[in-house]
Amino acid sequence: MLMAEARRQAALTRPTARSRREADIRKVRWWRVRTLRTISGLSTLATALVFTLLLLAICRLGGPSILPDAWFPLAVSVGMALFGAYQLRGAGGATARTLARAACAPGPVPKRYALVYDPPWGGIALLVLFPAAGGDDVRPDAVLELRPLPQTWRRFLGAGKLPADLPVEPVGELELRGRTDGLPMGVPWIDGRAYWPKRSYGPDDLMGQEGQALMARLLADTTEEPDTIDS
Repeated sequence: MLMAEARRQAALTRPTARSRREADIRKVRWWRVRTLRTISGLSTLATALVFTLLLLAICRLGGPSILPDAWFPLAVSVGMALFGAYQLRGAGGATARTLARAACAPGPVPKRYALVYDPPWGGIALLVLFPAAGGDDVRPDAVLELRPLPQTWRRFLGAGKLPADLPVEPVGELELRGRTDGLPMGVPWIDGRAYWPKRSYGPDDLMGQEGQALMARLLADTTEEPDTIDS
């Protein structure tokens, strides 16, 4: 049912933006990967520092007369730099480094997947994972909520909050790398490209109230009854 829903959604026209291919984490340092750079706060820090230096240069060239108008944007840029530094030294930087290590870990675990969106017309990208072996009656192992891909451009207001279409088939096979206690489902690789998880729903989560609600939404447009997945 979920794989049929993934194929149905793949034929829909969604208001999404084109994705931008990132650097291969296996060949570069983690901060060269745009998504990890954003997660860590490094992008915020670097942008704020550049803006701060630009404002200081303008103040020096313009003289004391422009200082009253420059204090507010200067304070904002300094605040953003401090926030980026806080992220980099805290949870953001730790998360980015954990994802980078997981993506390069040995011992990949093969899985089958169905790519669905919540909601279907342009929502969050979800990878529903199934055992590599088994027929059409197996239950999902997990659901991975993916972070939006970097976008080359934005066609309309709010496009930055929508996921770019993943350049993969709606159903297929993938490899999971780096499963740890801090990252229970690891990082999925499809066709030689890493997709960065934001959240995972394990088997116990899928049996809970939130997991059941998620499955009900994903299967709301199918022709079969959603509760058949619990049999």
